[in-house]
Amino acid sequence: MFSKAYDIARGFVIPIVVSSRAGNGACSSAIGTAIVVNRDGWILTSAHILQLIEQQRKSILAWRAYRREVREREKEKGSGNSQRQNNRQRPTRPRLDTTQNNSVWWGRDGVEIFDVELETSTDLATGRLDPFHTGSVRHYPVFKTPGPDYRPGRSLCRLGFAFHEIVPEFDEEQNAFVLPRGSVPLPLFPLDGLFTRVLHAPAPMGEPNSIGKFIETSSPGLRGQSGGPIFDADGVVWALQSHTRQYPLGFAPRAPGTASGQVEHQFFNAGVGVHAEAILAFLKRCGIAH
Repeated sequence: MFSKAYDIARGFVIPIVVSSRAGNGACSSAIGTAIVVNRDGWILTSAHILQLIEQQRKSILAWRAYRREVREREKEKGSGNSQRQNNRQRPTRPRLDTTQNNSVWWGRDGVEIFDVELETSTDLATGRLDPFHTGSVRHYPVFKTPGPDYRPGRSLCRLGFAFHEIVPEFDEEQNAFVLPRGSVPLPLFPLDGLFTRVLHAPAPMGEPNSIGKFIETSSPGLRGQSGGPIFDADGVVWALQSHTRQYPLGFAPRAPGTASGQVEHQFFNAGVGVHAEAILAFLKRCGIAH
């Protein structure tokens, strides 16, 4: 049903790989999805992905400040200025599980993002990739115009980079991350479901013009699909994957192989995507052609 739409949508989605190294040296990555909106390299993705990058950046600055303080204390110790060393407060080392290095891979080497705009209430973010290679994008998305046919019951498909894990390595000499062989290109994973209902959220303080409108689907969004499109059989984008909600089913059967009386609570996972109406309003406010 979605084979034609899949070919269309895969032409305008790119992966986001956020590599990080913690203070204890452990390397890991987070994977997300972005939609390339136009020929100028503007993308659309989930705000929580860019918020993660910003949180890591602040952690990196804390590690740099700590190392700078340590160097200053060592200099004073070497100069014999014990009085000044005693007066200087001992630097507090950041937690070892916080980020000391990070890097973001926007689907191609050497690409960076500029002019970032976030609307956290709707979990939307945009930015401009540079350099942008138009030849890397085969299609640009068409967003669904809100109207009377925007009704629950429609079969929709979600697309992103789920069920893929990358454990990067950090090259000390190059001061750069290396993605292991075979980790790219990232495999796409489509997942269909029914449009179940529209969800609303009030506009928070600081973002009075945001349209807090979402759609819910009968299938969950998977890790790696955040920021990806939710589209119909024609490849028209109805929403952007934001998060997954868990609804308790009210069933608590006995868990197999466990002690008597131990039960297993069951939940239903439903996907939540940012409604196209909110997407179009956001792009208009940002002045991004689509």
